[in-house]
Amino acid sequence: MIDTTDVQIRPFQSADLEEVLEVWRKSLPLDAITRSDFLGRVLLDKNFERSGLLVAVWENNVVGFILALCLRHPIENIGLMEHRGFVTAFGVSPEVQGIGVGGALLSAAEDFLRERGRRELAIAPYAPNYFVPGVDREAYARGLDWLKKHGFVEYSEGIAMDALIGKFDLDEELQQRETKLASQGVVVSTLPVEEATDFLDWMIAFMPGDWVEDARGLLQRMVAGDAPTGSIKVARDKGAIVGYCKFDGEHFGPFGVQESHQGSGIGTLLLAKTLLQMRMEGHHAAFVLWTGERAAKGVYGRLGFTISRRFAILRKQLT
Repeated sequence: MIDTTDVQIRPFQSADLEEVLEVWRKSLPLDAITRSDFLGRVLLDKNFERSGLLVAVWENNVVGFILALCLRHPIENIGLMEHRGFVTAFGVSPEVQGIGVGGALLSAAEDFLRERGRRELAIAPYAPNYFVPGVDREAYARGLDWLKKHGFVEYSEGIAMDALIGKFDLDEELQQRETKLASQGVVVSTLPVEEATDFLDWMIAFMPGDWVEDARGLLQRMVAGDAPTGSIKVARDKGAIVGYCKFDGEHFGPFGVQESHQGSGIGTLLLAKTLLQMRMEGHHAAFVLWTGERAAKGVYGRLGFTISRRFAILRKQLT
């Protein structure tokens, strides 16, 4: 039996990398990440602070970790969210769960956030580099109960959906919709990277700020040749952009249509044309990591997506 007084909580060190990845794999089996993902999405995140990635060490072995973050670089139309901090990943090795290691890590992470003036802690909607929207209700039910006992309350839900697209094509109804919209001057096409500035101007005007950041990052990789040139589809009404959809590997979305053009079927056609592009790029599956109940039952269900996971999105007031 581990004596928790022998467990040290300290900031991450480079030599901890492989052990942290192993704890991540064992404690979050549906959400394990690769070494390169950890380097790129954690250690090279522009908001990363070493003192926010805390590890629990017992007998020179890492047995737990927690990743806490604050925005230090503003998000378009959102800013720094000075009141809120985030935890995007949190794990304790199964063999030492239930003896206080998780509580010690959480307490240290909360202190880190308080020192930076944060009054609220959210799990886990951190826009620049979140891994999952929150806590998987089924896979991590024990962890969810534990968090609620430690003061977290659920304030939203995220739904993940998956679809097989190896045989996807536009059915007759979608073809008719495309023809009808075209007769009205609305056309869906691939965004040329040369028009990135016009596209981002439209995004800033009509879409959430974190979606703008996401699109900008994808465009940068498209220009560098690290993402397919067909990764973004746009809907234009008589030449003016009114909607978009994107994919990044098998990760599908987000997509959006400006309010003035919603309800006309443009969103469904954007999704369908993007799925078709994904199939043409050689993908056999598509997943959306975060959507709501209405979209899950509506447009995503219409195009063959089924619900694969439900996430509880949590927050806690820091006193």
